[in-house]
Amino acid sequence: MNYSAATVLLRPLHTFCIVICVGFIAMGTALQAADAVVVELMPSPAAINSSLSRVITDSKGQVYLSWVTREDELATLRYSKFDGDSWTDPAVISSGDNWFNNWADFPSLLVNDDNMAAHWLSMSAEGNYDYDIKVAFYSSRNDSWGKGITIHKDGISAEHGFVSMLPMSEGRTFISWLDGRETAGGGDHVTGARADPGMSGAMTLRAGIFDSAGATVGEWELDHRVCDCCQTSAAMSATGPLVVYRDRSEAEIRDIYITRYANGAWTEPMPIHNDGWEIAGCPVNGPAIAARGEQVAVSWFTAKDDAPLVQLVVSTDNGKSFSAPVLVASQTTNGRVGTTILESGEIAVSWMHTEGPDAKIMLTRFGAEGNLLETTQIANSQASRRSGFPIIDSVGNDVYVTWTDVSGAAQVKVARVIYSSSKGE
Repeated sequence: MNYSAATVLLRPLHTFCIVICVGFIAMGTALQAADAVVVELMPSPAAINSSLSRVITDSKGQVYLSWVTREDELATLRYSKFDGDSWTDPAVISSGDNWFNNWADFPSLLVNDDNMAAHWLSMSAEGNYDYDIKVAFYSSRNDSWGKGITIHKDGISAEHGFVSMLPMSEGRTFISWLDGRETAGGGDHVTGARADPGMSGAMTLRAGIFDSAGATVGEWELDHRVCDCCQTSAAMSATGPLVVYRDRSEAEIRDIYITRYANGAWTEPMPIHNDGWEIAGCPVNGPAIAARGEQVAVSWFTAKDDAPLVQLVVSTDNGKSFSAPVLVASQTTNGRVGTTILESGEIAVSWMHTEGPDAKIMLTRFGAEGNLLETTQIANSQASRRSGFPIIDSVGNDVYVTWTDVSGAAQVKVARVIYSSSKGE
């Protein structure tokens, strides 16, 4: 697998049948594996022609699924809540015929007690990557979604995307994103190259806090030069928000960095590990972070010397320092990771196993200190960009996984992985 600049911008999506070690899991059924891991394929609330799904959980342990459906040029963002037995009827957040729909940069939903927020991307000009971030806020008093507002106020037609959102107190929402206001007219989106690397024109990382009506409470530039199209990821530690992302040095080293909000200010960005991956184009493969109290876990993809790896680091001090990397997968992987921390303190990492055009969605469980416990296959997939990014989250010690099945007409699927024993103790 070659990750040269000529190939790194393939953005894959997958085909899926639910499999666990020894067989197929039919709709609504589950198989018990020898290692006491159950993978249960749940009925999906999403109809055919659905994709770009995310599964999230809230502070009450409730599970939500969001997804996008397409009818010609009209895109619609919907969501459903799992009530313990079944999914509620899908509800519409917003729709439009000028959305930027992308396999790697796609809408999200956030639930914060009685408040909700959702984002999508809307074209702002004629350029292929001229799009804005739109965020709508839900009013529980009116039981309705507000109109989408543009959260960045630069007014420049450029790329704005790869959003991460976190709930905060008093109904506020934390949002981080990649912001291309400095790149307009000065860069190449595909290669990330600029005529004069020492001058302005790089993608930046920004973040803001917004109240329940969408008004800006505060906004910051977190890093002035980052990789152009790798996902950001955010988590709330005991001391405040953490953001991880793929940095971009003047020498084109694109390793994963973290910045933390502590004592009223953002820390200087630092690498979670010095991979030293030098690459002239964006690999479209961002990190994933999770936090529970002072415990923080980050997984990510790297491919230095064309040797693909998925790795995991763990912190016990709110992300100030991290353990040595733990190997999650190597050689036969194209990354596309997810991370969640279970109630037990164990860590689950999702990733893609690839063999030629075929792929499998995998979930590896680690102890709280990063010791390997087991790896479970969740679904069959494809290595192409059509397979997208599986998304995971957890409630208690159960992990929820969502993806798009493209074996026929595209349809969002969702599964629950039940760990019936805690091997990390």
